[in-house]
Amino acid sequence: MNNPYQQIDIETASPVQLIVKLYEGAIRFIRTGAEHQSEGRVKERCVSLGRALDIVAELRRSLDMERGGEISYNLDRLYEFASERILEANSGGREEALDEAIRALDPVLDAWRRIASGEVEPADV
Repeated sequence: MNNPYQQIDIETASPVQLIVKLYEGAIRFIRTGAEHQSEGRVKERCVSLGRALDIVAELRRSLDMERGGEISYNLDRLYEFASERILEANSGGREEALDEAIRALDPVLDAWRRIASGEVEPADV
């Protein structure tokens, strides 16, 4: 990471804030990948969507399937869906698949933001 301010921001973030940052990053890279796709920049699209896939994979690896129960199971399915849509768009250039991935991740990002702000407790979402 080249930006020292960004590094400090990550190092001082709470676990919930880190999850928010991961979701924001995944969605940002998906959107950037879509922009590259529409502009015909295939190499850049692949890089951006690869970064989005890495983030979604990290979110998936962080799931505790034993303690998380049904929520973890549902998030795992969501991450699988998002990954499949990103891969579909990256291999075939189908931009609609990226919109589908964003529509899947966005409501969960909103829920994590509400938790991070203290607006709701995790069990309320």
